[in-house]
Amino acid sequence: MERVQYSLESFLPELKDLQENGIFSAQEVREIIKRRTHFETQLVRRQPRKKDFLEYIEYEMALEKLRKKRVARMKTPPPHSISSHSIRQRQFSIFERAMRKFKADIRLWVQYIEVAKKENAGNLVGRVVAKALKLHPTSVPLYVLAAQHQLDQGSPSAARNLLQRGLRLNAQSADLWCEYIKMELGWCELLRRRWETLGIPTNLENLSAAENAEVATSSELDVKSARKEVLKGAIVKEVLKDALNAQPSLRLFNALSSTLEGYPTPLAIALIPFLYDLLNQHQKFVDCNAAELLSVYASRHLKKPDLTGKDLIAGLKANNQELLDAMQTARESGDLDFVDDLAAVYSEFVWNRWSSTVDPNLRLYLSSSLHNLCNSASDQDKPGGKGVGALYSTHLRILLDRTHPSPRPDGSKISKLARKYSSKSTSVEVWLCLLDIENQNHSNPALKAQNEKNLLRSARKICRGESLEKIWCYAWDTLTLGEKEDLIKEALSNSETAVLREVLLLRTISSLYLSTPEDGPSTRSKNINRLLRSYSLTSVVYRHAFELEEAQPETDTSLLQDIFHLWRDAGGLASNREDATFAYASHLLNERLVKGANILINNLIALSIEGNRKEVLEKRWRDTIDNVEGPVPSDAINLQGDTVEVWGNDGMDVDESSEEEEEEVDFVVVG
Repeated sequence: MERVQYSLESFLPELKDLQENGIFSAQEVREIIKRRTHFETQLVRRQPRKKDFLEYIEYEMALEKLRKKRVARMKTPPPHSISSHSIRQRQFSIFERAMRKFKADIRLWVQYIEVAKKENAGNLVGRVVAKALKLHPTSVPLYVLAAQHQLDQGSPSAARNLLQRGLRLNAQSADLWCEYIKMELGWCELLRRRWETLGIPTNLENLSAAENAEVATSSELDVKSARKEVLKGAIVKEVLKDALNAQPSLRLFNALSSTLEGYPTPLAIALIPFLYDLLNQHQKFVDCNAAELLSVYASRHLKKPDLTGKDLIAGLKANNQELLDAMQTARESGDLDFVDDLAAVYSEFVWNRWSSTVDPNLRLYLSSSLHNLCNSASDQDKPGGKGVGALYSTHLRILLDRTHPSPRPDGSKISKLARKYSSKSTSVEVWLCLLDIENQNHSNPALKAQNEKNLLRSARKICRGESLEKIWCYAWDTLTLGEKEDLIKEALSNSETAVLREVLLLRTISSLYLSTPEDGPSTRSKNINRLLRSYSLTSVVYRHAFELEEAQPETDTSLLQDIFHLWRDAGGLASNREDATFAYASHLLNERLVKGANILINNLIALSIEGNRKEVLEKRWRDTIDNVEGPVPSDAINLQGDTVEVWGNDGMDVDESSEEEEEEVDFVVVG
């Protein structure tokens, strides 16, 4: 408390000045002292929290805002004195104390910098940024803030040096490359406007023949040529080249393209074709295949500014034809894998343009082009590949679209086409389209149900690949519990569909809580207990069941205990034991059964062999306590690593209201 008293004494001169100047009354000054005493007491404890520092800073910022408002309302503002800047300095002082405790918190560094910038403390911003970068040389946000500060100070060279240093350490950061591009674009635009204001010619093409002849024979040719290249984006072009060489990825390319498209200068728009030329020079990107790369390059036809009317039609046709030609060339060369990849990206292109295009003629053109490609898909194309399935499913989705322009296709023809496609494909999406079409065409409920059942049986046997759970969970809510369990057993009988066990069990358990059983919650608890004991489950299923039961208005304590025991003992894994223990201990803590929760955690810590693991578990428990809603009893943290209660009880029958029951708990000393 001596430190608190010392801090309070340092407040006296400024508080006295605030009262003498009539800004705060004596009662308000006493309230300020009371609040600051509380905050200072929070900061001097053994383990201060970041939240305490931030609340203190927030209070000081509100206090400074109030002081400024009251000074502004005075007819005769008081002269500059210690109280004019003391509250602002106190904010910075609290931030400094926080940074000594939480050096690794980048978010806190950013908050400090933002507050300093808001208070126009330019020199402090520079010092804080330098200190933060020294501790976190790979933090992208800090480099961006540092460069922005240098630009605000009118030093683009320093900003460029900072970003280049950041890129040497973070060459894989797309955000940092984009910020560097923006800075160079802004610098070029600043030069252009400055030279135009000064009357310096910025475009040699606009000179007359006599002026060009004079320039050609003068020594200023190199200077003017260099000026022209700078304004044409020579520096930005080099940065774009360096970016794609350092990180040849589609993610970075898309980020750079979005940056150029969104930056409001003519130079940025003019550099988009150059960026696509760079893309064409790269034969391979690390995060996409050759077909995706070709599709992105073909989209350059639609990247022109103000693309409407005839230009839009020409661009769409050029993009579409380039993809079709590439697919035909690959098919003739016998590269079936490339054909399959191209089919997938083409179907995505058609669907995206179909969704974003309003003109009915363009939509019919896309639909016709896709239909022709589906018909020309040869038997040699991979029938089980994702590309052929994507073509078929996209075509069916377009035909089923309610916004399809006239003439709209007939339902029976779509059904016939869907059955034709499903006979050639193992794609889940194709079979889903077939199911939707058949359900729309059947008006008899009995025939509809039987037909759907037969189709689903065939689909489960044929479909493979991604999103397989969509077929197995189709019309899931209409199934009985017995039918759902039959599907789980059917999936487990095949090695290719056994991976669906977790998904099907999660859906089954969720459906038990969404529906109301006829015999009440007791039947639901019995069914869940039986399901959890019947199958070898993962931690995800146990956690899902535990959280669903815990969220019920009337929680079944016995079921929670059973889930906890099954989860804890599943596979004999330490991770399951820890997750289950913390989940149940958190539940006990929310129910204010603090003793039972502590017993569980002490059991877990005592069984931990590794010393550092004990520290991790203790920290995790403290974090859990911090996240508990409402007040937490003071004895919630009572960790004794050398004391453990017998596992048979687990502290789950502990009633803190009874001292006799607490005395019956058995403890054993480990080691």
